[in-house]
Order: sequence, then structure tokens, then C-alpha cells
Amino acid sequence: MAPAVPRFAQLLAPANWRTADFISDLHLQPSEPATFEAWRRYMQTTPADAVFILGDLFEVWVGDDVLALPGFEADCAAVMRAASLRLDLFFMHGNRDFLAGGGLMAAAGATLLQDPTVLAFDDQRFVLTHGDALCLDDHDYMAFRAQVRTP
Repeated sequence: MAPAVPRFAQLLAPANWRTADFISDLHLQPSEPATFEAWRRYMQTTPADAVFILGDLFEVWVGDDVLALPGFEADCAAVMRAASLRLDLFFMHGNRDFLAGGGLMAAAGATLLQDPTVLAFDDQRFVLTHGDALCLDDHDYMAFRAQVRTP
């Protein structure tokens, strides 16, 4: 049986955007503080009008309930929240952080994007995706993906 073709959500960039940054697969984790610090500095200083985080920002995100505790996850949300006060921030699930939900989006000031999403920006159209949905020949992974992403 052939996999279903995903529906493409669309996002129209506001006219005031000049630049947008795209990041993915940073796999942030407490055991790698230098990577966290580099990301934090980037989020504080990027001149972009929008930042798109296209999945796997975290090595693992076990659910938004971790935000209630002080520590790494809350620190990540605080970095994102501070950035969202000066730029538009978007987040797309990856295969490591697909449990990031409304709690993280609210705490971080981010907008959750569907995978895939078409971005219309600067008279061009860009398909934004994490990419793991394109692993069509990996039947075991696709079955796992379908199972763990079922409500």
C-alpha cells in the first residue's frame, strides 16, 4: 500500500520580513553545554525577522510537563521566549522532539508548524519539512512514526 501524500499547510510571510533563518537537528541536551551556549548566543543575536526550527532542536523532548521543573528544558524555553519577543519564531516537530506541544509553544512564544508547510516569502515558495516523513523505504521506521504520533 502506498503512503498517503501529506496535506501541505501554507504560511504567508508578512511584508515586513527581510530575512529568515532556518535551523534543524541541533539535538540540544544537558550533557553538551557548549552547543546550548552557541544556540543561546545565536538566538540572542540573529538579525533575522523570523527563525524556523525545523525539528530535532532537542535530542529528546519527553513532554511539556518537564517545563514545570527548573532545569535544561525550562532554560531552553526561556531562550526561545526571549527571542520571540523580537522576532517571529516557528517550530516543527522532528523525530526526536515530536512530543513538544502546546505547553512548550506557549512558554516559548513559538508557533507550531505542520510538517510539511509551504512558506511563501519574498516572491518564492519554500517547502519546509523535517524530512523524516520522506523515509518511505524504511517501513519499520514509518510504522513506528505512525504509531508514536497517534493521539
